[in-house]
Amino acid sequence: MGIQKMKKSSISKDAYTDAYKRLNPSQKEAVDTIEGPVMVIAGPGTGKTQILTLRIANILLKTDAKPENILALTFTESGAAAMRERLLRYIGTEAYQVRIFTFHGFAQQLIAQYPDAYSKIIGGRPASDIEKIERIQAILEDTSITHLRPMGDPSYYVKHIRSMISELKQEYITPDSFARIIQKQEVELLGIEKLHTKGAHIGKVRGEYQKKEKSIGKNRELLICYRAYEALLFTDRLYDFEDMIVETVRALEKDENMLRDLQEQYQYVLADEHQDVNGSQNRILELLTSFHDQPNIFVVGDEKQAIFRFQGASLENFLYFENSFTKTKTISLTSNYRSGQAILDAAHSLIEVADGPLKALRVPLYAEVVLHSQLTRQNFTHQAYEDSALVTKVGQLISSGVLPEEIVVIVRTNKEVEAFAALLRKENIAVSATADGDILKHPITFSVLSLINAITEASDESALFTVLHGAYWGIGADDLVRICGARNYATSLAYIISDAHKLTELGVKHIDAVLHVTAVLTKARALSLIEAPHRVLQYVLTESGLLNCIIVDDALEGGRVVRRLYDELESMSVQDDSFTLFDIKQAFAIKERYGLALNAPYISTHSNAVKVMTAHKSKGLEFSHVFIPHLTDTSWGGSVSRTYFDVPLTKHLSAQTVEEFDAQDDERRLLYVALTRAKCEVYLSHSDTNQEGRTFIPSRLLEEIDTAYIADVETTEIEAIFDPTSELVKLSKAPIVDVQILKTVLHERGISATALNNYLRSPFDYFYRNVLRIPEVQALPMQFGTVLHNVMEKVTKMYTKEKKIPSVTVIKEYLEHELNKMPFTKDEYVRMHEKGFSALVQYIEFIAPTLPKETKEEFKISVFLETGIPEFPELLLTGKLDRLNFDQNGNVSEVIDYKSGKPKTRNEIEGNTKSSNGDYKRQLTFYALLLSLYGDERYVCNKGTLTFVESDAKGKIHEESFEISDVEIEDLTQELIRVTKEIISGSFLRVPCDPATSSYCHLASLLDV
Repeated sequence: MGIQKMKKSSISKDAYTDAYKRLNPSQKEAVDTIEGPVMVIAGPGTGKTQILTLRIANILLKTDAKPENILALTFTESGAAAMRERLLRYIGTEAYQVRIFTFHGFAQQLIAQYPDAYSKIIGGRPASDIEKIERIQAILEDTSITHLRPMGDPSYYVKHIRSMISELKQEYITPDSFARIIQKQEVELLGIEKLHTKGAHIGKVRGEYQKKEKSIGKNRELLICYRAYEALLFTDRLYDFEDMIVETVRALEKDENMLRDLQEQYQYVLADEHQDVNGSQNRILELLTSFHDQPNIFVVGDEKQAIFRFQGASLENFLYFENSFTKTKTISLTSNYRSGQAILDAAHSLIEVADGPLKALRVPLYAEVVLHSQLTRQNFTHQAYEDSALVTKVGQLISSGVLPEEIVVIVRTNKEVEAFAALLRKENIAVSATADGDILKHPITFSVLSLINAITEASDESALFTVLHGAYWGIGADDLVRICGARNYATSLAYIISDAHKLTELGVKHIDAVLHVTAVLTKARALSLIEAPHRVLQYVLTESGLLNCIIVDDALEGGRVVRRLYDELESMSVQDDSFTLFDIKQAFAIKERYGLALNAPYISTHSNAVKVMTAHKSKGLEFSHVFIPHLTDTSWGGSVSRTYFDVPLTKHLSAQTVEEFDAQDDERRLLYVALTRAKCEVYLSHSDTNQEGRTFIPSRLLEEIDTAYIADVETTEIEAIFDPTSELVKLSKAPIVDVQILKTVLHERGISATALNNYLRSPFDYFYRNVLRIPEVQALPMQFGTVLHNVMEKVTKMYTKEKKIPSVTVIKEYLEHELNKMPFTKDEYVRMHEKGFSALVQYIEFIAPTLPKETKEEFKISVFLETGIPEFPELLLTGKLDRLNFDQNGNVSEVIDYKSGKPKTRNEIEGNTKSSNGDYKRQLTFYALLLSLYGDERYVCNKGTLTFVESDAKGKIHEESFEISDVEIEDLTQELIRVTKEIISGSFLRVPCDPATSSYCHLASLLDV
């Protein structure tokens, strides 16, 4: 691309040498073995991230390979980030040149690089869960399908078919290969004796045969569904999330030039968390390295920690690797640098096997750092005692000096995450909950859907009755009794609440509040005929008072739920601009019927807080003190998932070997992961009964842990002093705004130019828009601006690649593609199309003569600014620069920022007029600061240009360029430090909100700080 590569001198040999010296012999062997296939079995706490990054540094030091010749694939985004962060310590900014991706991130990169190889993906979009369900429902209407369409519940198998197709794709079992599997099963059926030949059941079909025959019949129909489903997706230009990987495999298998390009580029391939890699992902690894007999492929994994795949899949991966890559060197890391020996031995006793293929993979670990550790077990008579004792112990640990962030409560379900987080908060203990929070049955969701029902079903008295009970209307209970008591067959509820005379006659006190209900619902119905559903939702949330009520009650929880609901409605509107509120109602009904979760992540309120999470979420983390409560057989190990289809998903394990895995093996590994998060202390507990009177027995997994490593703790005295009226249900109302969240959000999200401008305009704009992210309908000018930005990105990319400006026809195609992504009404679409096409053609003609040969579009950048603040030493700064222009030497010569709307004068841009605030100039200064901190001299640039895509009234295009001085950058730096201090202290919350600068003052007045 003409940009010079960083030299190898950037590798920090001192940092590398120091880290290398600290490795143990097995780790050094893994780092030093840089040629040929290598498989490392790395148990918890054995330093796998360290050896992965040091091995990459070692390759760069000892070979002629360049950073871009190395491909590292991880299982999660957090894993990729951790690897790159660690790599930065050893090789500096060259770490950004090493190709580190998740498998899906790698697929996205290839789709962009080789679009012609992805006919199913390019031009399409991901199918939503509802769209998948709808297509499977349509397929099942085929009368030839009987096994998967039972008479009692014809839609019973819908979600199971969807799930099974997903698994087949993950394991790269295409419809054709699935057909071959069924053929093999049919041959096996012929080898099974069909009828009983003796005894009481002579002449009748044997159970084994009947079961196998039915299973094959279901698989045949599943194959019909699979083929039809793929055909429907292709016709509708939709694709599954798994298709990104599947289509990458197909592209690599069919496009030899593409495969050879990648094989030539990636001389070294590394894969992390290999135990969780699926069949399709394994196939990618195999294809990328298939050119050589002894490829340089390096995988790290631990069968004991495989918790994200089906039974037996982890062993399948290890056998697959050894079979695919002959002369594989296997290295086992057994030195643990996290946990004490008692914890390691207890965990090992849970998963240890005496013989078989797993014996070599389940090796014991030896503590190298932590000298003392212990596990305790408590058995309570009631779950209320157990939960209270846990909260009390957490409080005692914090009081004794243990940092809150060194404590974690690990549970089995998302519901338990919410419950324990609430209990800890009641005791004023800072807590951060991590789980996949399904909000579909959340009370706020119920309130929103009730409003939608009342709007879409004007004659539904039940829906209106439900809505009237919302406290947010301000209607007293006595008024509700009068209104609802007056309703009869002759007098509808809708009539009563819309007639002021009737309300007066009934003695209703808050008549205006009641009439307001009718006014809001009536206008919402009118709006629903002309506006997109998410816009109607915003109106209803605001005008009904529900949004205010939510924010006052719990700003964080309310913001989490409302934001997710709003985004879901907007997404549905974008996918289909004819979507109505009634369609939304139907869509949510489908979600509820088929158990389609609507997940909304919990907002992290504290970085230095006690963590509460599921065992799945805890993987890869470590804590000094680990609590694992509710270890009953109901929660851990007792439940067995039903198998709906008998489809062999493994290729290297025999059916007999798979059957040898008992149903609890997956649960054992999950508890093993939970136990090995601990450094020093593990607190295990369970109860005999719960609040509902259910009786429990201890988990069978708990009984499998060698008792020599666990100390039983008597609970009689703990229960004797427990007072449920004063402890368990004690409510300690915390402030509505905990200022700690501001520090955490700032740490995690940082500040962008937009966020800074929001804050300087009004701190409350920053609080509601950037912290709580209150749903807002993006104004038409903003949406139009986004369209223009995206079109210009495509135009300049084409120019850089092909050295020509796209034709008017292509520009029109680009514009229509971007317009279709926006939730415009039909009238808005027509107006935006006409306006956008005219502006773009003129603007592109204007800039064409001055476009440089090389540009970089939508350049995302994240850097850290040193603040000098002890409790917040670094501030994350983020930005997305519209375009960077490069000179002939590969250096950035100019930052281009596109602006839509009426062109501004130079004085307006600099904030020198009464109506301007200097936001535009500040944005350019912010970009100059970002580039100065980027760590690459080629990107340092103080020249910024605002270019207005739309012409002025006289048809003239305007551009304004500025040279940002060092003084301006320093002034902005000090401004950012000042703002940081105000945010992390929460001091701005105590300043009166000015209605002249913020539209959120009505909410700010309700804050309790």
